[in-house]
Amino acid sequence: MANDIVDILNQGLRSGGVPLRIADYYEGSEAAKTALEIYGQSRDELIRTTDWSFSRGVLALTLLKGPPPDGGFNPIQPWSTIYPPPGFLYEYAYPGDCLDLRAIIAPPGGMPDLDPLPALFRVDNDAVPVVSGSPPVASGPPAKVILCNMTNAIGVYRRQVTDVTQWEPGFTASLIEILGKKFAIAFGADANTNKMQAEEANAVTQTASGIRG
Repeated sequence: MANDIVDILNQGLRSGGVPLRIADYYEGSEAAKTALEIYGQSRDELIRTTDWSFSRGVLALTLLKGPPPDGGFNPIQPWSTIYPPPGFLYEYAYPGDCLDLRAIIAPPGGMPDLDPLPALFRVDNDAVPVVSGSPPVASGPPAKVILCNMTNAIGVYRRQVTDVTQWEPGFTASLIEILGKKFAIAFGADANTNKMQAEEANAVTQTASGIRG
């Protein structure tokens, strides 16, 4: 099993038949920069598309806007951007580590809710998501938000996990396989460039090995 990101990148390069190795993903070589760009996107894609136990997240969402005024909107109290968009009662902040929002559920009651029913929701972008001041006004910066009609909503989602020590072995193996296929395409266009990068990477590896003793 790969122990760190460098191990994963090098195993991906080996899987793709790429004659390059990386000593440090911040070493600045073209191989490291290209591999790291592909790595981050591929990691998040794999988390987003498969239900891995380590990436399951449950969070009480932060309320941004809502509910509407008592009695609803009227000419004296019309709708404005201090409220959620029409059709929704509440607007919540989108979790910063959320890659894929799976469900919105109600908080548990007095007895354990063994089969919570999900609520309808919509992920949206709000140009003025923060309400503050007196009288209240909505302000930026723009942000991704969650719209629903559930009070005290709880979000169930797939979260971004960058710490490789939290991953399941199956996830790591799948990621290396995916990286191998992508690396084979990314580094296979120019054999001469690959040869130069391989020599550069080998020199960096030898230097690093000498420093580490």
